[in-house]
Amino acid sequence: MRVLLVEDNDDDALLICETLSETAVEIERVERLSTALERLVQGCFDAVLLDLSLPDAFGLDTIDRVLRQASGVPIVVLTGLNDEVAAVKAVERGAQDYLIKGQVDGHLLARSLRYAIQRHKAEESLKERNRELSVLRKISETILGSLDLKIVLDQILEQAMLSGSFDLGNIRLLDSSGDSLEVAVATGYRDPNNVQSHRRLSRTKEAAQSSHFSGLVFEQPCIEEHVRACTGLRTMKKEGVESFVQVPVRAEGEVLGIIQLASRTPRSFSDEEVRLLETVGNHMGIAVQRAQLYEETRRQASELERASKLQADFTAMIAHDLRSPLMNITGVAEVMIEGMFGDVTDEQKKWLERIQANGRTLVDLVSDFLDFSKLESGYVEVRKERVDFSDLIQRTIENFQFLAREKGISISDAVDLSLPAVHADPRRVDQVLSNLLSNAIKFTGEEGRIEVGTALADATEVKVWVRDNGVGIPADEIGQLFQKYQQGGNAKRSSLQGTGLGLVICKMIVEAHGGTIWVESEPGQGSTFFFSLPVNRQGATDATPA
Repeated sequence: MRVLLVEDNDDDALLICETLSETAVEIERVERLSTALERLVQGCFDAVLLDLSLPDAFGLDTIDRVLRQASGVPIVVLTGLNDEVAAVKAVERGAQDYLIKGQVDGHLLARSLRYAIQRHKAEESLKERNRELSVLRKISETILGSLDLKIVLDQILEQAMLSGSFDLGNIRLLDSSGDSLEVAVATGYRDPNNVQSHRRLSRTKEAAQSSHFSGLVFEQPCIEEHVRACTGLRTMKKEGVESFVQVPVRAEGEVLGIIQLASRTPRSFSDEEVRLLETVGNHMGIAVQRAQLYEETRRQASELERASKLQADFTAMIAHDLRSPLMNITGVAEVMIEGMFGDVTDEQKKWLERIQANGRTLVDLVSDFLDFSKLESGYVEVRKERVDFSDLIQRTIENFQFLAREKGISISDAVDLSLPAVHADPRRVDQVLSNLLSNAIKFTGEEGRIEVGTALADATEVKVWVRDNGVGIPADEIGQLFQKYQQGGNAKRSSLQGTGLGLVICKMIVEAHGGTIWVESEPGQGSTFFFSLPVNRQGATDATPA
């Protein structure tokens, strides 16, 4: 054990040396604090025995000055001042022990020095561990705080640089081929051009063997503490680097890159430092993998969106091309029924009417596909204006009265005439009402009843409903009604099956207005379809994103 004794009193110094003469303690004595500070820089000491009353220093500030010069060397105060308060303050300032001259023998003093060294090592180890945990915590926060790979790598590199007081560093990741390492981020370079001057590191056997570490960069930490004495490493030498360390960036055992940290002053790297950097590399691997997965997911989502749009455009084109000839067919059938091309028999008229009815059904189906493709493409035209619900509902009911009378169904309205002004697209709202009324008539038996009504739900919404006393809907089918191409069991058994898109289109239109749509039903008791629209006193808008 080598101890620096800082004591200006010859008698006290002699006594201390004699006291420790039978122990394994080697003493070097200085009389002034300034000399002690110089020796601490030059020599290697295990501990300092410090008097607090010196020719060039006095009191507890003496401890501070020694710690600033050599924080890694434990201090034991050995003074003639028997003061408990001073002893506590000395320990608080960083001393390991406070001993009184003349009150300790050699073995006790030697043991105190050994304990001081052990305590100091334990404290330093704890500080280092806390520092490591702080670095890893900040890196974890960085990983969780962003999915932008560039931001994450910049912040991790900054924390890694601070962890060992490095001067410059870079992170290299495998390129798209998975063969070569390219610089992703770098910091601390005097000449930015040197960043791109780094040699591309390849996994190929020939390239690996010709590199400085013979391909070990992909397997384990690599350390070079004497850059100037090495061949190669031109970029490092141009940057004035003396020592550097690099560790793999790993995720699930797979190497994704390396992190390289360098110092412009000669230094060695302890096992603890390298282990910390390996842990940083493993954390970084998780961040890289997470960010790359996010980028890949975004790319796939973009491709799916583009494919969906192409599909919607194709569907719209096909639907448009189908509707035009169908309209011609129904139009020709109508003029033939009217005798435009000569008289027709009752039998011919019956079949022409069937052609016309089936043609209109097909037109309606194609129109559903066309509407749905437009709505699903992500942009719904909603041209808003002031809507009088009483007038709108009356017109819609009139349009369906003939179809309802054929089944002996009565349609009534229950419109609240005190409703506030509502701005909506009347064509689109009529489309929703028409679809709901058509379904109600389809699934209501003869002599049934249907009610179309409106009421103020609250100060911000108007509620509209279509209620029937038809067959109703089982509870386990209600959740599927507003999904495309889904129909309830009653619809599947009906002779008037549709596309399964009507309610989906209704949902899209209502939501484009900022409203909601839902249904309440009991099998055998009928169904009530509701939708709400916001009370909007602002001006009209041309279009609303879906």
